[in-house]
Amino acid sequence: MTSRTTSTSHLLSQIPLLASPHISLPSAVTLPYSYQTLPHGLPPPSTGSGAGEGYIVSPSGAVSQTPEAVQHSIHTLLSHIQSERSEAEEAWNTWERGIQERELMEKRRVAPGWLDTGVTILEPARAGGAGGREDMRAAGMVDEAQDSASTEEGNQLDQVFGKMAV
Repeated sequence: MTSRTTSTSHLLSQIPLLASPHISLPSAVTLPYSYQTLPHGLPPPSTGSGAGEGYIVSPSGAVSQTPEAVQHSIHTLLSHIQSERSEAEEAWNTWERGIQERELMEKRRVAPGWLDTGVTILEPARAGGAGGREDMRAAGMVDEAQDSASTEEGNQLDQVFGKMAV
């Protein structure tokens, strides 16, 4: 072991030590004249004979209560906190339900009737064309008067804007 110690000290002796101007060694602290040591034991009990036996006295001595009164005030405070918490949770749930309802109304506005049915894929109905109009006429959704009026409107639009190829 001695050979290791000498080799380590030999290595350490080769490293130069510099004193930094930014680092100062710790110095002794001067205590104030009003310094008092902390007591080694426990402080006197708060249930002293000053306000009567069985009372809890505040450190200032201004308030004294029985332990039952302290327990009652704690239970009252706990019940108040629990009621406040339940009201806050109810308000939170109402707020979240409102958000979900607004999102659902927005979705229904974009795709009316889609969310109310079990259909998961939207398929556009063929508008115009002989097959679509004939199917609607056969189902009784379009009567002859509407059909002739829409055909007449279509012809007028074709005259004004030119015929569109479908």
